[in-house]
Amino acid sequence: MNRSYRIGYRFQRRVVKHLKERGFNCVVQPKSAFPDIVAWKPFIDSSGRALAVKTKIEIENKTSDNILIPYFVSLIECKVNKYLSKIEKQEAKKILEEGRCNAFYVAYRKKRKLKFGEIKIKNQEIIIEHKEKIPGYLG
Repeated sequence: MNRSYRIGYRFQRRVVKHLKERGFNCVVQPKSAFPDIVAWKPFIDSSGRALAVKTKIEIENKTSDNILIPYFVSLIECKVNKYLSKIEKQEAKKILEEGRCNAFYVAYRKKRKLKFGEIKIKNQEIIIEHKEKIPGYLG
């Protein structure tokens, strides 16, 4: 295992730990997959309870009552140096345009501190807004 791979792996584990401490469930994708981490947690109300949506679905004269729990889904790409390649930017843009997540972040280090840049689309261009920590919707 080469040195740069070990550094990247340790950094990725640090990001996962940070996310789990903030209530996210995480899945680390295989080495070649983009983005590195899929993180999610249920939307919660101001008292800390998960929101639930009651639905009634009718298919072929059969009615089904269901309870759906909406989730806040974040995709995170880990980069020790904070820069995405041109291909990664294009893929992130495609994911955001298709609405496959609520937020897309690049996790990076700055003076040994963990930082996050939120990837957004503005005027058909990718911009990155830097954050101290991964934002949540509530809590």
